[in-house]
Amino acid sequence: MQVSEKIAQLKAAMASESVDAFIVANTDPHNNEYAAPRWHCRHWLSGMKGSNGTVVVTADWCGLWTDSRYYEAAEMALEGTGIELMRMSDQGVPSITEWLKKHLKAEQTIAFNGANTNLKQAQAWVKAFEQSEMKTRSDLDLIAPLWTDRPAAPKGELYIVPDEYTGQSISDKIATTRAKMTEGKLDAYLLGRTDESCWLLNFRGTDMPENTTPYCHTLITHDDVLFFVDADKLTPEAREKFTAAGVSIHDYDDIDTQLQNLAEKTRLLIIPEYINYQLAKATEHCTQIENRAIVTDLKAVKNATEIKHSHRCHIDDGTAIVRFYTWLYRTLKAGEKVTELSASKKLTACRAEIEGFRQPGFESIMGYGPDGSLNHYSVDETNDKPVLLESIFLIDSGGSYIHGTTDTTRTIPMGTPTQEQKEDYTAVLSSMIELLTLEFREGTTGAQLDGICRQPLWQAGRDFKHGTGHGVGFGLEIHEGPQNISGVSTEQMKLGMVTTIEPGCYRPGSHGIRIENMVHTVLSKENEFGRFFKFENLTICPINTDLIDPACFAERHRIWLNDYNQEVYEKISPHLNDEEREWLKHECRELASS
Repeated sequence: MQVSEKIAQLKAAMASESVDAFIVANTDPHNNEYAAPRWHCRHWLSGMKGSNGTVVVTADWCGLWTDSRYYEAAEMALEGTGIELMRMSDQGVPSITEWLKKHLKAEQTIAFNGANTNLKQAQAWVKAFEQSEMKTRSDLDLIAPLWTDRPAAPKGELYIVPDEYTGQSISDKIATTRAKMTEGKLDAYLLGRTDESCWLLNFRGTDMPENTTPYCHTLITHDDVLFFVDADKLTPEAREKFTAAGVSIHDYDDIDTQLQNLAEKTRLLIIPEYINYQLAKATEHCTQIENRAIVTDLKAVKNATEIKHSHRCHIDDGTAIVRFYTWLYRTLKAGEKVTELSASKKLTACRAEIEGFRQPGFESIMGYGPDGSLNHYSVDETNDKPVLLESIFLIDSGGSYIHGTTDTTRTIPMGTPTQEQKEDYTAVLSSMIELLTLEFREGTTGAQLDGICRQPLWQAGRDFKHGTGHGVGFGLEIHEGPQNISGVSTEQMKLGMVTTIEPGCYRPGSHGIRIENMVHTVLSKENEFGRFFKFENLTICPINTDLIDPACFAERHRIWLNDYNQEVYEKISPHLNDEEREWLKHECRELASS
């Protein structure tokens, strides 16, 4: 069906249920950032890909809200569909709630699927619409009857991560979590976010080709640990490991019943962002405690074993990237065809040669030329473009390994760069180095770090609309909380956290530049003024110098870069063949002062 036909059918279904507005997102029962195809309802309805975006349909209008990362991608996807793009990152653009309150009247009905909407969002909608005397329904899935070839729920096999990599056993993690529950006077704790269960029970999954967290729930009390998962996903090894740790296995769909069976007034910790509205209703007889996610805070602080393996993982991943770069330039100079999609597949193949590789950490962003200006560009057979020996190439990619997760962005020249590209690149690189070399007092928030990082870009009259950095899991989610570096982040950076630094500069229709390293927060000094932190670099991958304008590059930044590239060469070169080593040597050559 065409998008217009799907929307027409949805409007007919709405009319039959007396629904005046229906909200459609790509959200799944856990509010995962990356949902399995079964829950790509907004994508199916609108044709717009990406992790962020929500469609609102009324009897005579249809709009899609998304943030600045997806503006251009949304424009292309929505062309000719009749769906209006609502640029939610721009000032003055009404939110979904504001728009509906303005355009609908009292007694009209707004519906959403409560099984796929997190409690925090659902509560906000219900409260706002009730204040305007509008009705809400959360019991409808109007998409399901229309989506006749909807994918089934995934059943990928999960695998155990040995304690030698996690640094802590399942039993130890359960004990630590229960201790935190005791501190909070909690009787039970529902782990709604899938990566929380993965961390607690030391496993990963294969439900999705680019995400290691399978669909599951865990309910932990002081006496029991109940793990809800499709039985087909369990290997004998996994069953044995869970049983030995006192974990009982239950069917994924039994979570509602088990929650309803909790004793009256059970003090149950639920995280509004991680539990869906339907499950929250199943716990209404409990004393619902809405607070911080215990496991999210625990897994954000990496232990010494995880950091040790992360260092090795980044050397391995950097080796794969260098092999890819060598192949890319050699292939193009030989006159052979390379496209964004074939480059993406080749990079995955290079990573697959590394021992411990499991899958890509996320869908690689292969933005050649103008496509680099699309913050979260997604390439497939429908929009694939050739890569040529001209312009510049933005490559944002990562790998999930048994011994860690990587997220690296580099922008490389494919031909002779323009002066504008050089100035943009130099400002971006200066911003990354400025934050990576910063020392800051304990208690510093992500918002404070964000402003510091942007200083070189602002001084050059440039900026970017996305966040500056995000937490990264250990073999888990590529975007992990609670910390992030952005203008609105109130989270404090803590020792042991692993975070990205990834400033950028984007010129639609021309080019995009982003440079990204992962860092580990460590102690710098402690004195009468308190404790001071700094970032330890994790990413080991060459940073190109041909795109730098030396006249705009501070001497301290030049020194850091030369030292960094020398470190990259020393750590990666022993793993390369002669051709790859020669390429890396040239790429890591010293940048002279201006």
